Amino acid sequence: MANDIADTQPATQSQMQSQCTLLESQPPELPVYGRLCAKNVQIESQGTKNSISYVTREASLPIDLHDGEFKVGRDAERCHLILKEEHMPASKLSRVSNVHFIITKGPDISSPVYITDNSRNGTFINNARIGKHRQQILKHDDVISICFSNLRAFVYHDLRHNDAESKMANEVQERYYIERQLGSGACGTVYLLHHIRSCQQFAMKHVVKNRISQQTRTRPGILNDPQRVMNEVNIMKKLDHPCVIKMHDIFDKPDSVYMVLEYMKGGDLLSRIVKNQKLSEKTSKLFFLQMCHAVGYLHKQGITHRDLKPDNILLQDDRECTLLKVSDFGLSKFVDKNSIMRTLCGTPLYVAPEILQTNGNGSYTRKIDIWSMGVVLFTMLSGNLPFSDAFGSRAVDQIKSSKFSVRSPAWQGVSSKAKKLIYEILNVNAKKRPSIEDLIKSIWLRDPVAIADAKQLMGDSLALEEQPRTTSDVENNSAGPSRSLQQPPSKRQRVGQV
Repeated sequence: MANDIADTQPATQSQMQSQCTLLESQPPELPVYGRLCAKNVQIESQGTKNSISYVTREASLPIDLHDGEFKVGRDAERCHLILKEEHMPASKLSRVSNVHFIITKGPDISSPVYITDNSRNGTFINNARIGKHRQQILKHDDVISICFSNLRAFVYHDLRHNDAESKMANEVQERYYIERQLGSGACGTVYLLHHIRSCQQFAMKHVVKNRISQQTRTRPGILNDPQRVMNEVNIMKKLDHPCVIKMHDIFDKPDSVYMVLEYMKGGDLLSRIVKNQKLSEKTSKLFFLQMCHAVGYLHKQGITHRDLKPDNILLQDDRECTLLKVSDFGLSKFVDKNSIMRTLCGTPLYVAPEILQTNGNGSYTRKIDIWSMGVVLFTMLSGNLPFSDAFGSRAVDQIKSSKFSVRSPAWQGVSSKAKKLIYEILNVNAKKRPSIEDLIKSIWLRDPVAIADAKQLMGDSLALEEQPRTTSDVENNSAGPSRSLQQPPSKRQRVGQV
């Protein structure tokens, strides 16, 4: 018995090894993302009104598409689907290129599917020509024609379920492919999307309007007046500044606003602060200088931002010395003001005291943006929030009296010039708060290194040279703090923990 067992053991191991070798030699099956289905091809005979129907035999059954390339054309060596005379008359087949079009897709399940026109005589999507060596995004139920717009050869079926697209307005889906959600917060949800024709990446912010405030306004419909909305859209589309996010498109619906903006791969400033705990004074100065020019430009265009905070400041890339762009500057143009101040802004920790003192119902000057910039500067330099309920009293009361401290260990190494500027900005009296011009001319920002870096990022055409200082500027810079400091609490509130 023992011998029998011993004799069979090597054979069993050999069989298992053989099976494992066979499995390892087989490539793993790639997931299917779409299907290319045959479509009756209507070819008109020249000189007559008759038409002949053909069905491509090789594509009579749906062809599963996997990650990578799928080529269609006449070349038997290079193409996955080979078109022959049995599919169409020789006169038509002669117009088909060796590789007529190529379908590709990236490795991520949510990545777009692209079709590239590689032909001389054209590849068409829904009767519109792509253009030689150009590509566009394929969407579900797109009809692919070859050589002629009416030679409808294939239909593309997308097998992936896209929850993001199902939530979007039809106008958005017709023009863009929504890839995935980038983030969400009190001010809405941000998506990464691609323009169907150009394949260019954009970020889209979807903001749901406050239905209650929309329904109970004393002057219903004024904010959604079509003429007024289009006027504002045209103004914002014309905004052109290196440190202001470019708005490429906007869809204003009764219940939502969709804003299509530049896509900034570096994320928002809040994430950068949280990741690094705080920013160096050099980096903070460069970012703040760019913010000043951005907000100054908006003010000259008659736009008050009203919601400046690190979440709404975007960075071009992950480098320390990078371009900064202010975003969401047009939000208050399309959503009820009270909704902006009370609902969309969420936390009031960046809001100026004059707004809190009137419960958001008063009229304000552009100095509310200056205050918010001061809070942003504070958070960059220290990684802390200047006002918080965790400090022993209500944050709202702290803001109204401008009680904050720069005595915590996080402020070690920060220059006195930077601290002094924060005191000047966070002044309860809006009239005594510096203007954008005053900030740019301040001693702290008149740094040749920061100005040179900003010029390189923003472009030499932007005037960043120093301006002559007036007597009032000197007086403003020499003035001491107008408030006594609050003793630092035992534990400061970290940014991102609100």
